[in-house]
Amino acid sequence: MRGDRREHAVLTRSLRRVAIYGAMLGSMLLAALFLIAWNGWDFGHSLFSHLCHQKSERCFVFGASHLAVCSRCIGIYFGMTGGCAIAWLQAKKVFTLNPWVGMIMGISAIANLLDFGFEWFGIYQNAIWTRALLGQLLGMSLVLFVLLRSPYRMDRKEEEAASMRLPERG
Repeated sequence: MRGDRREHAVLTRSLRRVAIYGAMLGSMLLAALFLIAWNGWDFGHSLFSHLCHQKSERCFVFGASHLAVCSRCIGIYFGMTGGCAIAWLQAKKVFTLNPWVGMIMGISAIANLLDFGFEWFGIYQNAIWTRALLGQLLGMSLVLFVLLRSPYRMDRKEEEAASMRLPERG
């Protein structure tokens, strides 16, 4: 039992590090995207061309030119950065998977697929903000789904102690 707690503490610290690094790298990526657009640098579009279709009518305009990624991709990047920040701020809480996170991830994936499919078949024309918000929801739920998973199973007393932020008694 004590070994399980020690393994869980190591896992929690590791997941927090991943969340910190994810939030920092995501922030740097977003800053680079906005800096590239602000200055109108062309290399940014070639750099991100392997990740995004970059259709100008689906990209936000910032500064001198369009962002190097579409609104859905920028939403996903914002969502992933925000999800890492949320997971990192869960300082004293236990990293366990809440069933709602998986359900929200499934709903957001289905919503993105429906949005894509409806536009593909010409049923409706979606807006740039719709794509960005759906991408943000998908990115955030994906990161939280991955980071908040834990193989450690707590008993009821440990759950209550973690939720009340009380130190465990040996």
